[in-house]
Amino acid sequence: MKLGLNIKNFFIASILLCAGTISLAAFWAPSAYAFGIGVQPSTVEMTVKPGDRHRQIITIGNVHKTKTISMTMGLADWTLNDNGQLALSPPGESERSSADWIRFSPASVTLKPETSMDIIVEISVPYKIKHKGDHRFALLATTLLPETDERGDVSGVWNRYQLASLFYLTVTPSTSNPVISNVAISNTDKKLLTMSIKNDGDAHARLKGTAFVKDKTGKTVAESPMSAVVLDQGTLNYALNLDGLEGLTSGTDYRIEFDMKNTFAPQNKFKATRVDIAPLDFRAP
Repeated sequence: MKLGLNIKNFFIASILLCAGTISLAAFWAPSAYAFGIGVQPSTVEMTVKPGDRHRQIITIGNVHKTKTISMTMGLADWTLNDNGQLALSPPGESERSSADWIRFSPASVTLKPETSMDIIVEISVPYKIKHKGDHRFALLATTLLPETDERGDVSGVWNRYQLASLFYLTVTPSTSNPVISNVAISNTDKKLLTMSIKNDGDAHARLKGTAFVKDKTGKTVAESPMSAVVLDQGTLNYALNLDGLEGLTSGTDYRIEFDMKNTFAPQNKFKATRVDIAPLDFRAP
């Protein structure tokens, strides 16, 4: 067990899920701090070959200053829907599940305030694999916590929380082939830029780039970072909110140009590859 962890930095990469409630009321925690537990790393990308053996350490941390929290560990399959939202399912249910390759310990953890514990994940890749490309599983940490009212008193409602560390195990050789189309300003929200991303490869695409807004002279007047993950054989409806871009004048014509790369390209020895996006002319609302 590790003591005295840097709680603020620990939570930066943590993923929080609320997986239901033991009550008649629905519940959703808006941030990891509301739950008080974090996980690192929240995402693991690993290339594997048939017969490989790997070990990964996942650290669970408790941010609370006075509360001890107990959690049970488990596995799940996971995917992303067309809007990029995470969906969990029972382990071994999906075609690309790698849950059967996994052993982990310990099976449960009890974290005193401001402490953390390492979970050891052992990965045993079988010698015979039906599909190349991505195989996925999630390591879950689950707990039940009572809900408190505005005064801090326990209300009698218990909620189930889950943290997930998401694993991509990519069996090589494989390919990641994102293609972006239908770049447009939303018909219903003139401050929203939308595009469709399709990946027909057998490995996920991890896209990172920047949208540059330029005036008629070609000068960049605003810019916005862009990032997305598109799973193998997956699609994503990506949206970029232009409302937060400073320096745009209402009613003025601009052009948006894009610099986008796929940073996970196994067919290119994992060197980043450029992803073409057609520039877009638009009038600031």
